[in-house]
Amino acid sequence: MNEQEFNKTVARLIREARTRAGVTQEYVGRQSGLTRGSITNIESGTQTPPLYRLALIAAAVDVDPADLLPPLQLDEASGLAARHAADVAAVWAQVSKKRNAGGEG
Repeated sequence: MNEQEFNKTVARLIREARTRAGVTQEYVGRQSGLTRGSITNIESGTQTPPLYRLALIAAAVDVDPADLLPPLQLDEASGLAARHAADVAAVWAQVSKKRNAGGEG
């Protein structure tokens, strides 16, 4: 998966999670400190949220931040820009740690 595919998948996952949660782009924007326009851009894949904002978006739609990231195999993460690969690896490491400790993840 290349960076563009990764970002489009994140956009789709955010849009789907927001729709399932039954909340508006305006609500998600307010909860994450972004404008509705930014949420629109994020959901269309033309803007990529920083990891901190992604976590706030996840909280606004009541999902784990990892649920908004596509599952990647270790060799797939190497095709991403270094900063994205490191962020994805860090989130997945936290999820694995939480699951191994008996949490839901």
